[in-house]
Amino acid sequence: MRQLAAVIGIVWAAVNLIVAGFFLVSSFTATTAAKEGILAQLALLIGGVLIVVFSGLLARTSLGLFAAKVES
Repeated sequence: MRQLAAVIGIVWAAVNLIVAGFFLVSSFTATTAAKEGILAQLALLIGGVLIVVFSGLLARTSLGLFAAKVES
């Protein structure tokens, strides 16, 4: 059961990294952000960076959980 939770966490982190990529690319290329100004672009950039950080933490924890030996 522990390994299943770890795999779900790793998949969730991978999906979040894809979403973070969209945020980061959109912070520099989206026309809406360009029209709304620097604050909209900073919101996308900071949001993307935070998603990357939290996804990395989730992936690290999930990998540790996956590799942990089961104690009986």
